[in-house]
Amino acid sequence: MSENDPELLQPPSAANPGGAAFVATGRALAAAGRWVGRSVAAGYRAIDPDLRLHLAQLPLVGLTLLVRPRPEPEPLPDDGRRPVVFVHGLGGAPGNFGPMRLYFRARGRSRTYAAVFAGEGSLSELADRLSRFVGELVRVNGLGDGARLDLVAHSMGGLVARLALEDEPTRARVANLVTLGVPHAGSHLARYGHTAHSLALRPDSEVLQRLARQLPWRGPPGQPRLVACWSAADVIVLPARSAAVEGAENVELSGLTHYGYLIHPAAWRVVFEALDVA
Repeated sequence: MSENDPELLQPPSAANPGGAAFVATGRALAAAGRWVGRSVAAGYRAIDPDLRLHLAQLPLVGLTLLVRPRPEPEPLPDDGRRPVVFVHGLGGAPGNFGPMRLYFRARGRSRTYAAVFAGEGSLSELADRLSRFVGELVRVNGLGDGARLDLVAHSMGGLVARLALEDEPTRARVANLVTLGVPHAGSHLARYGHTAHSLALRPDSEVLQRLARQLPWRGPPGQPRLVACWSAADVIVLPARSAAVEGAENVELSGLTHYGYLIHPAAWRVVFEALDVA
């Protein structure tokens, strides 16, 4: 049978039942595809826009997990500013702050560190590790008695930083603490987890009750200055205002998701300027 065979050129009909079935199947599949497409589009539009943005940013944050951190602080040349220690959050890694550290370097603050929390541990144990990290940083850089540093913490890392400040030697070394999307008053999202860390993030947890005794935050000379950044678009800290702190300098970063604090230049600029004080 050739391509010019009259039977092949005939439209589907009763005389050509195979062709009719083929066309009918194709039309059914096309209709099903359109229905699926409309359903997917409707489902996507039904998701909160802030959650959609949050999910879209996950791959970018995931790339920062590939950065291999140094487990111990090494001496860095004096850049004329206080050293900065970045503290990551739950499920995060020191590399999360890679983009912000590059921004800091471009603006002249190159003596930055990312704290490394090897292994598991309670928030109190992580705070002890942060205190040891700060002490080692001071030692290797030969910082004098009056020299201080700054802390920048994301998410659960902010609670770890506040617990570390209960240690007198650590507190005496910290000039400023900037927190980014930290559930200072807890997050109702933690209700869906049952790990030691998620339990600690519940609003009524023992850890948060302990930290509440630091409030209202009074700042220097009693304790370091605290700048707490929060965003109504944060879908992890619920309610979003839980990232604000009574008595602190609370700054709203409109439109930033929980991961946006790490990867958006607007957040980098706010953090840099918050630390750019005498």
